[in-house]
Amino acid sequence: MSFKSRLCAIAFLIAGLTASCAPQPKLTQPIRVLGDPPVYDYPINNPYAATIIGVPPEMKVDYSSVPALQDRTITLFKDRVVPEGFWYQRGFKYSELLQTTPAPLVYVIAGTGADSHSESPHTIADILYSAGFSVVILPSPTHPNFIINASRNFITGNPVQDSEDLYRIMKVVDTQVALEAKVTQRMLVGYSLGGLDVVFTARLDDEQKAFNFSRVLLINPPLSLYSSMQVLDTMLYQALPDGINDAARFVKTAVRRLSRINQSSDALNFSNERLLIDAYNKYQPSDARLATVIGLSFRLAAADMIFTADVMSRSGYIYPKDRDFTTSTSLNDYFAVALRTSFKNYFDELYMQKYQAQNPRMTKQDVIAESSMESMAGYIASHPNIGLITNRDDIILAPGEEAKLVALFGKNATVFPSGGHLGNLGTPSVAYRIILFLER
Repeated sequence: MSFKSRLCAIAFLIAGLTASCAPQPKLTQPIRVLGDPPVYDYPINNPYAATIIGVPPEMKVDYSSVPALQDRTITLFKDRVVPEGFWYQRGFKYSELLQTTPAPLVYVIAGTGADSHSESPHTIADILYSAGFSVVILPSPTHPNFIINASRNFITGNPVQDSEDLYRIMKVVDTQVALEAKVTQRMLVGYSLGGLDVVFTARLDDEQKAFNFSRVLLINPPLSLYSSMQVLDTMLYQALPDGINDAARFVKTAVRRLSRINQSSDALNFSNERLLIDAYNKYQPSDARLATVIGLSFRLAAADMIFTADVMSRSGYIYPKDRDFTTSTSLNDYFAVALRTSFKNYFDELYMQKYQAQNPRMTKQDVIAESSMESMAGYIASHPNIGLITNRDDIILAPGEEAKLVALFGKNATVFPSGGHLGNLGTPSVAYRIILFLER
């Protein structure tokens, strides 16, 4: 399930906010870099609401002429045995959208827990294809399909190792693309956690030079992976005074509210394209409740990642290492434990255990520093082909981190005043800046 899909499902329960799950009208024409940039008029100033609501329907761009993504499946480790319980994840899955004429190829790396059919990479693919680029979307290294089929040791989240896995995959995929399309140059785009991944991948390419990426663009990345994990863990509990055990009460309250909505209005009419904004304006949920919606979404992604990593690595962290995972395995108890396992728990326990076994001299602070954008400061400063698009109110950044992030990229940074985390991604202004950086 994608990030925005999880938000839809949770928001549906908590605030009756369902419209972003329904088809939206698309009124604005695809963006071309001609003349002055579009006026930035994104109307949602609350960063939590922006993250959940996204782009209002009247601001959406018309990408109806863009073809459907083409799904592909490849085998990367021929001898790898996939547990029966993961039968639906056999084969590494990615998607492509290729031009019929010679064109630059952009590899898009998804964010936390997302795959090629998640909303954000799909939006990016629409933007790029309509501007004349070919596109390949790869799942996040934290997505179960990646962990099962592409990770070397199944414990993902280290951008150094994840970039090596991504780079190996891209070499295989690029061979396949060459059979279908004429590629003039290659570029990299990553959003959220994928933004951190692409910087490390670009540095690896500087050493091996298989692609010679002409442009590398980061959209709403974290400054520090560890810091953003802590921010998201904290957000989860803002409307859960008794912690994760309070989640049941949270959902029950939501169901009662949903019942009242159904009786008093047409709020469940999915043809009402402004339902999400109208519901937000009507109920004005607190920042704490909105933060918990977002925190729950990321916690679900973490649960998927942690459970998959544990089963595949036979670490015995949640799932017994001596028990086969089959289609008849009951997941209730394991899911309950996974849901109570934070990003920090994963990092401090399973993640650190794996990497300290490989390098006993590596401390926790060493790993935290290695996973930070600041560790790449010298590399970024010496590469003017690397750019940043972010929002001043991005909710995954701790206080002071936005300024540090922007300082790393200097004149190659574009900062929008609002939008939360990826909430403004589909606006004409953001589309313009994406294309402008890649085409310059």
